[in-house]
Amino acid sequence: MAAPEVPIDVDPETGIWRTDDLPMVYLPRHFLVNNHRAVEAAMGIEPYRAILRQATEASAVHWCAVQARSLGLDPEQTVRRYFQRLSQRGWGRFEVEHLDAAGGQGRIALSASVFALEYGTGAGRPVCYMFEGFMTGALRHLLGDAGATATVGCEETQCAAQGHEHCLFEFGVDRPA
Repeated sequence: MAAPEVPIDVDPETGIWRTDDLPMVYLPRHFLVNNHRAVEAAMGIEPYRAILRQATEASAVHWCAVQARSLGLDPEQTVRRYFQRLSQRGWGRFEVEHLDAAGGQGRIALSASVFALEYGTGAGRPVCYMFEGFMTGALRHLLGDAGATATVGCEETQCAAQGHEHCLFEFGVDRPA
């Protein structure tokens, strides 16, 4: 990928950037990661993780709904497009390894995660938990109406910041958070 693969429409009057019918913000990666570290230090990892999961899950559900509606995609196509777009927007390279709507579960590998790259392999702990809500929100979209009431969990079971080749997320209905 030599150039961005996502269209960026800039409103000449407001300067607002849009991609996939949604307003976007372009910011340096170090700002995002430094903010992440500061909030972890101020709040503690688990409270921050819970807030991030709620916010990123809501964001994933919203993005999937907008895309499904505007492009006429079925739920699985929408979820796959979501992770493709996240990859194209620089969060890392998401690879859907397993996605099962009927069983309510999935597994996604992530290489070149912005967090793992910035923290480095010396972190000694998973640092990419921000993406857990991305997974649960996408699964909620995949499940349709059943996703609104299901207990959906996700866990980063391995992280590149711990020395693994890539990060791995496993998610599903009735899976512990």
